[in-house]
Amino acid sequence: MMILLEKHTGLAVNPDDVTSMCYSPSLNGGKWLIITTRNGQDLSVKHSPFNGGTNVYELHAQLLEAL
Repeated sequence: MMILLEKHTGLAVNPDDVTSMCYSPSLNGGKWLIITTRNGQDLSVKHSPFNGGTNVYELHAQLLEAL
């Protein structure tokens, strides 16, 4: 099962490949969800819940539930 991380890019991840997640602040006060995969790759998803963007807090909960 894949979980869609960003609608506009189609970026998705298999929850079985996720090893860690953390929030990271951006310089302009926004937030990013950093997802580290089993192969060491970091996937960064910007918190942009408006106009069809990604809510990283909901995404984090969805990934935790899938683990």
